[in-house]
Amino acid sequence: MNIPNGLKLRHLEAFLSVAEAGTISAAARVRNVSQPALSKTVSELEAQLGTELFERTGRRAILTPGGEAFRRHAIAALQSLEAGCRVLSGPSHRDLVKVGVLPTVAGGFFPSVALEFHDLRPEARIGVMTGPNRYLIDMLRSGKIDLMIGRMPGSKDMPGLSFEYLYDEPIELVARAGHPALGRDPVQALSTYPLILPNPGAIIRATVDQYLSAMGLSALRPVFETVALPVALTLLEHSDMLWFISRGVVARELAAGTLGTLDMKADYMSGAVGLTRKFAFGQNTPADLLASLLHRRAEQMSAR
Repeated sequence: MNIPNGLKLRHLEAFLSVAEAGTISAAARVRNVSQPALSKTVSELEAQLGTELFERTGRRAILTPGGEAFRRHAIAALQSLEAGCRVLSGPSHRDLVKVGVLPTVAGGFFPSVALEFHDLRPEARIGVMTGPNRYLIDMLRSGKIDLMIGRMPGSKDMPGLSFEYLYDEPIELVARAGHPALGRDPVQALSTYPLILPNPGAIIRATVDQYLSAMGLSALRPVFETVALPVALTLLEHSDMLWFISRGVVARELAAGTLGTLDMKADYMSGAVGLTRKFAFGQNTPADLLASLLHRRAEQMSAR
């Protein structure tokens, strides 16, 4: 083998941390080590490989072409090692799939697939965690969940992760049934009635802000900020508030007629929904089955 005798796991982890963070100092803070120690580890790796992996420009550490090529293989090697460790983690863990579920799929899409999964693999279990996008990304990176389902993460969150597209989902402007704004021009309605916006950290917030800016409404201030259905639903039912939210969050309420939508006529008010994961799953594992079922259900939805 051409693997240097002195190459250790810490060398790869240090290299990938710097590649992701962009600076030695930022990577050192993430790994909770000193900057000189991390710099030494990266230098050791470069010496063992006989090539420079980073171009140092000021404080920045920019991958060289060789570094970029090595990064892809280093990620694949760690993913393969993680998968191997998971296979040996014991029978009580092999049949458990840990899933992070964002609100956009929690109401209908994911539960319907989970029921199908249970019918096919009744001996296996799905552990479901919910929370903000950033929280679930951190859980995914640390190995505390196997995959995350929801809106596509931002580009800064994607290094070391893969996103598999399932379907596109629109952002809706919703109100309670019988709201006086239903059927009216949305710009006029937004200028008249109180507004609930997604939280600043929500993935859809940037798209909503873009829409408001395009409509000349960037000065609007919300009375509440949330993507939580139980909270927003109660607010909508007892007021004339309007709420920007992904259709998947309120799909059941729209189907039941308890909520209605205002037609924004803005095709760009949509985004990709899919599954995000850190490594490939072994064939015939519960995680692999769940991923396959998610893709199949998305294809069935698209064919309708």
